[in-house]
Amino acid sequence: MKIYLISMLCLLSLELRAQQITVGGVAKINSTRELQPLNSAEMLKKPKGLLNERDVQYLPKANNLYEKDGVYIGLWQVTDGDARRTLEQVQKELEGIYKLVNTIAVIGSEIKTYNNIKYFIINEIDKGEYYYRFFSETHNMRSINGFIKYKKEDKDKAAAILKDLLNNAKFKN
Repeated sequence: MKIYLISMLCLLSLELRAQQITVGGVAKINSTRELQPLNSAEMLKKPKGLLNERDVQYLPKANNLYEKDGVYIGLWQVTDGDARRTLEQVQKELEGIYKLVNTIAVIGSEIKTYNNIKYFIINEIDKGEYYYRFFSETHNMRSINGFIKYKKEDKDKAAAILKDLLNNAKFKN
């Protein structure tokens, strides 16, 4: 009986660890059990995958890349963030830049709070590819950034993944 109980506790412990994503030294995100972690090379080799070299070239070496049902997620930390720039300023600047670039069309953008963290979220089409990109407010000079890349027909699935990630993100102190 004791062996059975210890075995069950070990399995439960492994399951709980598998449900948590650490974004550098900045944040932890829970409730992502269904996301499959991948490295950059695996992402690029996937048949009919959405990601290309352009998507992963700027991610840090210790990146967090995931897939769920053909939707791709990239997460990273930004340290030494500029706390003087508000998300409203970032939104205005990025939308201004996108107006100058002929290949990017903004579907929508908003500043929204999830789990007491404010995010700037922009939904865009870049050269025929669909993205949600998000930028958190700074916390102790650090922030969480990421993207979700999806096919047009998977927009609702991508929006649900985005909401789940942001609702479950917590800054480390």
